[in-house]
Amino acid sequence: MPQLPPPPELVLREGVAALRPHAPEFAARAEALRLRPRGLELLASRREGVLDAPRAEHWLDPRLAHLRKPTEMAGFGEAIELLSHAIDRGWRIGIFGDYDVDGVTTTTILSTFLESLGAEVCCRVADRDAGYGFTVEAARSFAEAGCRLVLTGDCGTSDHEALAELAGREIPVVIIDHHQVPEQMPEARALLNPHQSGCEFPFKGLCSAGVAFYLCAALRTARAKAGQQQLPDPRAWLDLVALGTVCDMVPLVDENRILTRHGLDLLSQRRRPGIRALLERARVPGDVPLDEGHLGFTLGPRLNAPGRFASAEPALALLRARSDAEAKALAAEVEMFNQRRRDAQTRVEQEALALLAADPKSEQRHGIVVAHDNWVAGVVGIAANGIVDRYRRPTLVVSIDRDRGEARGSARSHGEIDVHAALEACRPLLRRAGGHKAAAGVSLDVEKVPELVEAFDAAVEAQVRAGVALGEQGRAHDGELPFVDLDRDFMNMLEPLRPFGVGFEAPVYLCSEAKVVSTRVFAQKHLGLSLAQSGRTYEATFFGGAAYEVARGDSVGALFTPQLRSFRGRTQVELRLERLWSQS
Repeated sequence: MPQLPPPPELVLREGVAALRPHAPEFAARAEALRLRPRGLELLASRREGVLDAPRAEHWLDPRLAHLRKPTEMAGFGEAIELLSHAIDRGWRIGIFGDYDVDGVTTTTILSTFLESLGAEVCCRVADRDAGYGFTVEAARSFAEAGCRLVLTGDCGTSDHEALAELAGREIPVVIIDHHQVPEQMPEARALLNPHQSGCEFPFKGLCSAGVAFYLCAALRTARAKAGQQQLPDPRAWLDLVALGTVCDMVPLVDENRILTRHGLDLLSQRRRPGIRALLERARVPGDVPLDEGHLGFTLGPRLNAPGRFASAEPALALLRARSDAEAKALAAEVEMFNQRRRDAQTRVEQEALALLAADPKSEQRHGIVVAHDNWVAGVVGIAANGIVDRYRRPTLVVSIDRDRGEARGSARSHGEIDVHAALEACRPLLRRAGGHKAAAGVSLDVEKVPELVEAFDAAVEAQVRAGVALGEQGRAHDGELPFVDLDRDFMNMLEPLRPFGVGFEAPVYLCSEAKVVSTRVFAQKHLGLSLAQSGRTYEATFFGGAAYEVARGDSVGALFTPQLRSFRGRTQVELRLERLWSQS
């Protein structure tokens, strides 16, 4: 069992460091905004210019009225006209979504909103075994079902073959997506994607669920002008918008912050039977207000689980459920997939670490590739995160399917390495590659996997030689927070700043030294501790830390995020450890 590492290089967050000398100057402003100075410091260190009073007030009190109108979003006019035409003529409308949370929530939003307008809907979500995106087979199934119009959610922008199939059958398509637009524009009647050329909507960070919300709101306005009565309120779908937004890890700023804040309020009311049933399965008490952590770490992994193995249909059916009885049965099925996901993830991580430990080259590589037969392709990405935590290197985990002659893998980065660029350097070996700087996916012929092991290592090394940092160049934090200052009042101060996430990171504070009072291992790989400092003791969780040797009485340092946890009617402050090291 390895010892805890020594203290990492620590760096006070640049924005905090710049503000500290001026702290007395904005103490009065903090009071006017009903924040502690440390709360305003937290906000100002992440959002440049937010000390301007109107901007700070908008951030702390985000209102739906602050949302910018979608009139400048390219494709909106055509989409509204086509959907109104379809509803007026009673067309059956097909809706297809990707198999992740954004795809499933987008499909649920579109299908249930259109049904509430009186449309006949046929909805489906992707099957991992069928491949990425909107497939030709899916397009044909909609045509055979008699659909006269098809909408795609969180996919479609690059699915040219499937779009051509529908075009050949004279079935128009509206694409609702947020992925990067390729040089070849999709063959669709309307493309709603903020990233397309000519789209003047100022905020480009929406996920597909956010785009779908805007479409539904605009469609309601159009139907009202057309004289339709008893129209649904699009705000009733904000819970799903928040779920898709947080789980797809788009920036939680501007429009996304507004939509997520209001969506969290709605989620906490637990109106949707599927959400209510899934929270019960996850043992989240019914009186606990939901925050972004419940979405990202409780609901999201469960809704993603079915699509990691095959079709995401159980997750879609759960979110569309209309009764508690239906929802409870579906939540049990989704929870079963989630347990399978956990087991598969553990197996892949353990086997991958064993393979790497047996290879003497592993410790010397700049970029790691580990492959094995019949790993569940849907969990190799989250397993790659575990390998990165151990080796502190960019890692590509690959599942080999010899029956198909195909290997499929997911990469995760470390430091400043661009794993998408590294895989592009390996392009001659690959069938397909896509993703972004921090995470990417590939498929390739099985016989080319050994070449990819060396090529990926060389591609990462080339970035390092060019000056790109392979490891962390100092872990940024928001300053030291003594345990005596950490109480419910402090946590209440953080609440107006939520939601935290991409683009507005949760606070990470320094504990320079604490004593370990007790330890425990749970779920076989996570470490629970009781930490004491200056007469205060807090429970702490170090995810993935069970492999380290930590004993009662040890002196440790940590970087942590404080959070509230409710259990059996009692709410208490706990610490989520980002880093843990020995101070011995």
